[in-house]
Amino acid sequence: MSQIRILKQSLFVIFLLVMASACTYDFVEMPEPDPIDPTDTISFQSAVAPIFSDGNKCTACHSTGETAPDLTPDRAYNALVPAYVNLQDPEASAIYWFTHPQSETHSWKKYSLSEANIILGWIQQGAQNN
Repeated sequence: MSQIRILKQSLFVIFLLVMASACTYDFVEMPEPDPIDPTDTISFQSAVAPIFSDGNKCTACHSTGETAPDLTPDRAYNALVPAYVNLQDPEASAIYWFTHPQSETHSWKKYSLSEANIILGWIQQGAQNN
């Protein structure tokens, strides 16, 4: 009986070793988005607002006033500025960092790095309603 038990334990240990050695991890580096040209004006209406509604990304939850802020195109600017925008420290703006792809604060949907870069650039340019 004890030989069978030892055999079973040995096989189990061998199985665990084989399984542990089979694990591999591929680390994927996210490419940095192209920097925003500071001489190009970033329009809220044509560049920022579409980020919230494209693919039903943010407006899936943040529309019709049910979950603040209301990010529907006609209400987004007034819902965001100044409450979610920090002009003195643009990277501290909640609209930028809360759903940033590297943030762990928003678990539903996140911006792409390019979208986050556009939002940051818009805030750095003064968060204009243009």
